[in-house]
Amino acid sequence: MGLAIDAVIVVLLLGMTWALMSEGLWGACLMFFNILFSSLIAFNFYEPLASLVTSKMPGASGFADTACLCLLFLISVVLLRVATESMAPPMVRFPNLVFHLGRVLFGFAGAAIVVAMMLLAFHTAPIHRQMFSVIDHDTKPPFGRGLDRWFLGFFQYTTGYPFSRGGNTLDPYVEFKDAHVFDRQGRWLIDHEDARPFGEGWREAYVASGVGGSGSGGSGGDGLGIPGGTAGAASGLAPTNLGGGF
Repeated sequence: MGLAIDAVIVVLLLGMTWALMSEGLWGACLMFFNILFSSLIAFNFYEPLASLVTSKMPGASGFADTACLCLLFLISVVLLRVATESMAPPMVRFPNLVFHLGRVLFGFAGAAIVVAMMLLAFHTAPIHRQMFSVIDHDTKPPFGRGLDRWFLGFFQYTTGYPFSRGGNTLDPYVEFKDAHVFDRQGRWLIDHEDARPFGEGWREAYVASGVGGSGSGGSGGDGLGIPGGTAGAASGLAPTNLGGGF
């Protein structure tokens, strides 16, 4: 089952890469940056917006995070696409080799962010704690690449450096000094897995069957439940959770 899920993710990744490549180098480059900034906008504001929605409509609490994350991402992509198409030149000529290599590079990079956002949206959804019966906070889809973890680490980095703001003095790894960094303890995936409403006790049953590992939460072996261990969180490679970024 895990192999099938990884294969589906790769097919989606390749399909979106092909779609973005069809825009040519200039179009793929613009779409990459549209997708990149849309993902940052969505991830920075979805939690405050979901809290607002929940306060107004308590019955929507189950899907508020997922809906806000997806809507913010889609709306941002559309608005940025319209803006770039209005302001950017319609055609830019490049040498043939640069054209083909560039459109593959930017197409793949944009597709990787979209797939990562899709995986993270599932992590916020009110579904079984072991998504698709194979994905939990220890899993790194597809095929151990961990696109979702990569994006979380990247978003943490942006809140610690290029889009940082002061006010956080609780960073246990002192990498980002006094920046209000996103999820400083690397618990975003763990906390969202614990918050999902279905599958209580699945990990204990999985470990008891003799198939799973220690079930201690996190693969760092440090007892803190941080994916990648404290070194992973300190380097910004492990996902983290504080909510609210820039």
